[in-house]
Amino acid sequence: MKQKNNFLASSLGGLKVLFRLKTNMMLFYVIFAILHGLSWALQIIFMQRFFDSAEVYSQGKLGLMQIIFALLAMGLTYIFSQIMNGVFNCFGQICNLAVGKELNKLIFRQIDNLDVSSFEDTKRLEDIDKAVNGSKSMFWVCTTVLDVIFFYGTYFIAVGGYLFKLKPVLGISIVIIFVPSVVSKLLNIITFRKLEDESVPLRRQAVYFEKCMTDKEYLKESRILGVVPYFEQLYHKVLSDLGRLTIKAQSYKSIVEFCLSLITVICYGAVIYLLFISVMSRSISIGAFAAVLASINRIYGFVNEVVSERFGWASENIVMVENFMSFIDSPLKKKEKMSVPEEVCIRLDGISYVYPNSSKKALDNINFTIGDRQTVAIVGENGSGKTTLCRTIMGLYSPSEGTVFYNNIPVNSVSWTYGVSAVFQKYCQYKMTLRDNICISDIDKENNDSRIKELCRQCRVNLGQGYDTIDLHTFLGRDFDGIEISGGQWQRIAIARGLYRDSNLIILDEPTAAIDPMEETRLYLDFAGICEKKTAIIVTHRLASAQIADRIIVLKDGKVVQDGSHEELLRVEGEYKRMYELQQKWYTEQKDNAFQCSCP
Repeated sequence: MKQKNNFLASSLGGLKVLFRLKTNMMLFYVIFAILHGLSWALQIIFMQRFFDSAEVYSQGKLGLMQIIFALLAMGLTYIFSQIMNGVFNCFGQICNLAVGKELNKLIFRQIDNLDVSSFEDTKRLEDIDKAVNGSKSMFWVCTTVLDVIFFYGTYFIAVGGYLFKLKPVLGISIVIIFVPSVVSKLLNIITFRKLEDESVPLRRQAVYFEKCMTDKEYLKESRILGVVPYFEQLYHKVLSDLGRLTIKAQSYKSIVEFCLSLITVICYGAVIYLLFISVMSRSISIGAFAAVLASINRIYGFVNEVVSERFGWASENIVMVENFMSFIDSPLKKKEKMSVPEEVCIRLDGISYVYPNSSKKALDNINFTIGDRQTVAIVGENGSGKTTLCRTIMGLYSPSEGTVFYNNIPVNSVSWTYGVSAVFQKYCQYKMTLRDNICISDIDKENNDSRIKELCRQCRVNLGQGYDTIDLHTFLGRDFDGIEISGGQWQRIAIARGLYRDSNLIILDEPTAAIDPMEETRLYLDFAGICEKKTAIIVTHRLASAQIADRIIVLKDGKVVQDGSHEELLRVEGEYKRMYELQQKWYTEQKDNAFQCSCP
């Protein structure tokens, strides 16, 4: 959806979403805004009445009790305005939290319906990031319109109408002050928006170079390479450019503000002169004079709040609302939820896949079938397409061409809610307990501690406590005062997580990359027993481990170049035999080198 850059239209669109999500809460927000505006207007009204009463009292035409009541009324209106100020601000924060929660739900649902391949697209990632940022600002940006209409509008209408009723010239004086003040603030915003846009890239660069010198992600390498002075030089250059731009902006700002302030002072002086003449001619009372002056001071404060602060900030951030609206309005196909059948046959029909922003096929016209209860190993060199193929089979990637079928059902036409389990090379490290880390793969299943401990034993998850006495409540990760464990232990936990989910189809995408070859061999032997009654797909870069499979599919440059058992593939000259012999030679050389090093 193309951004309109129209503040009013985008704000109204955002408000429509807010009222749809939290109708009653937003209606109460409007009511509180009106009451808040009236509370400020009542101060002006009762102040005018108090001064008029005081003038009449000085003439001996009013009793003391009436003066006291007028003073008490003015005091109560002040207290009422302060209470409404607190209530309105507090309720605004409550609304922001409640609305923000619902907005995030919309984002999460939208993300959940995206193909995983979408996260390979930089633009899509930027859209998600923009939508998340937009949800954080959306309430305050959109309610700016409500505040202007119902809070500030109520105040101006109530005060202006009241003063106009007393004497038309009083209501007109409010307009005379209000208009140039608003114009001055708007011109200020418009004048410097371009200069602000120019400074944003410089600020981003400054932040980045500062990060290169201070962030632990860069610190080790920058120290070793000795490039800290270089980044310091770049940092100071950017700051210098930013300084020159700031001086330029401030110079223009000072000139514009001086001219507009001069116009405002002239208008203010004209109003004061008009009021003075009216008081001297006794066409208005002292109370009315005081009310107008108080109104003018309040108007200056409100104009600064509305235009400089609220409207200025909202207009700068309205694009974030537009980003959010664009993201949640993106059409997505709703998929029927299904479970993988107990007997599953997988068929790939002409599968090709091209990554976003790429013209090269990661997969090229792949056709094969995996029978029920069959264990298949997918092997090939790095970049051959093994992981891409697995993700396509799982339905995480939608193929550019062709279709993947589970029992003649297109994989990407439905959402497979259960029956598929996977262990990825790039696993997640959940900063939770050991039990939660494993059980999260099947949160609906009743926790079975004996089953969890058995998986820990099989996968050799060792927290230094022994397999029989392992504490499943142990918190992992230092982020929340848990224990720190090695990458190998994290990977073993990820394997246990995948095996905990009792699925008909299990996919293992190089799950042992951080584990030594001997341990990997033992785990794969365990996999063979676990996968005996399942349909299993195993991706491995160590061909010795692929021998547990009933069948081995060899990929090269995104194409299937060989397909057969271990023995069958070794009997013919081809990619599998070449890779197998190279790995065998490498392991033999490593063994010989280790033996030579151990000899005196």
